[in-house]
Amino acid sequence: MAKKRTGTQHKDKQGRWWAIVTYTDSSGRRRFVKRRASSKYDALDKTNGLLIEFKSGGERAMDGARLTFEELAESYRKKYVKPAHYVGEKKVSGLKSYVQVGANLDVVRNYFGSHLVRNIRPSNLDAFKQERLDAPTIHGKQRAVASVNRELETLRAVLNYACAEGYITRSPFTGAKGLIEKSHEVSREVVLARGDEVRLLAVCTGAREHLRPLAICAMDTGARRGELFKLTWRDVDFDAGVIRLRATTTKTNKRRTVGITERLREELLELARLAPDPVDGLVFGVTSTVKRSWKTACRLAGIEGVRFHDLRHTAITQMVETGMPQMEVMKISGHTQMATFARYVNPQDDNARRGAAALDAARKKFTDNAAGTEGGTVQESDTVN
Repeated sequence: MAKKRTGTQHKDKQGRWWAIVTYTDSSGRRRFVKRRASSKYDALDKTNGLLIEFKSGGERAMDGARLTFEELAESYRKKYVKPAHYVGEKKVSGLKSYVQVGANLDVVRNYFGSHLVRNIRPSNLDAFKQERLDAPTIHGKQRAVASVNRELETLRAVLNYACAEGYITRSPFTGAKGLIEKSHEVSREVVLARGDEVRLLAVCTGAREHLRPLAICAMDTGARRGELFKLTWRDVDFDAGVIRLRATTTKTNKRRTVGITERLREELLELARLAPDPVDGLVFGVTSTVKRSWKTACRLAGIEGVRFHDLRHTAITQMVETGMPQMEVMKISGHTQMATFARYVNPQDDNARRGAAALDAARKKFTDNAAGTEGGTVQESDTVN
C-alpha cells in the first residue's frame, strides 16, 4: 500500500504554478503527481483535491492521473480481448467476437491514444462519434450508425474497466445521455421470395455446389452462418430428425435444437456419404467465408442486395407465417429478446396484400350490414304506416 504522501505547490521559472503530491508506492519507489494551476491559490486547491483523491483511491487514483488512453486500451486488450475459453460448454473467459472487438479497440485507441483518461469528457465522446459518422468507409460509402455504435460500446467498456480498476471515479459516458442510439440504426428487412429462393438454388452448381446445402440449412433452420460453419457430424441426429447446436458455437452461449426438413435431410445424407470424417468433421467443410461464391450466385440468380444472413430472416419469417407461436420460433432461432426477434419477422408483399384485402373485406362487411340495417328500418316503418 502506498504511504507517506505529501502535497506542495511550486512555481517554475516560467512563472507557472503546479500542484504536486509526492508519495511512496507499494514497491517502495518515490513517485509524484503534478497538475497545472492558474495561481498559487488554485495550486493549493488542486493539491488538496489530489490528496483527497489519493485517500479515496490510493495508488490507482494517482496512476490514473497520468494514464493515457493508449496504455489503458492495451491493458484492457491483454485482459479481455482474447479468444473464448470454455470449461465444457461454459465460456469462462475471453470473447467469441474478439477479432471484431479488437478492431473496434484499434479505432478508439487511434483517436484517444494520447488523451489522459481522466481528461476525457462527454464532449470528446460526441466529437469522436461525429468524426466517425463523417468518415466514409474504405469503399467510399456512408459509415453505418450501427458500426459507430459498436465502436462506442467498446469505448464504453474500456472506460468502465478504468472505473473498476480505480483509475477514474466516473466514466464520461455517465454524462453522455443518448450517445448510443440503437433506434437510429437501420435494420435490414430482406426476405427472399419463393421465386428468388428457387433461382438461387438453381445456380448453386459446379464451383458453387457447396452453397446449396449451406443455403438450404440456413433457410430451413434459421441458424446463423457461424453456427453452420462450426457444425460437425456429431451434432446431426438423423434418427431424431434434429441438429443440436452446441453452446460453444452459438452467439448466446446456449445450446439449442433445430429440426431437419425433408429437403435438408437429403442434402445432409449426401454430404455424410462423402464426408472423410463422419463424426467430428465439419458438415459443410467451410472454414472461412463464402462471400465470393455467394455474390456470384446472387448475380446469376438476378437477386440484388441479399446477404447470406438474410436467409436467417427468411427462415424466421416463414416459420411465423406458418402460424407457429412466436415464443416457440424464438427458441428455435436462439433469440432472447423480443425486440431483436421482431426485426427478423418481416411480412412479404403477399402478406401485406392479404392484410389489405382482409381490411377491405371487413370494411365492406360493416358497410353492407349498416346499409341493410338502415333499409330494414325503413321497410318496417312503411309497414307500420
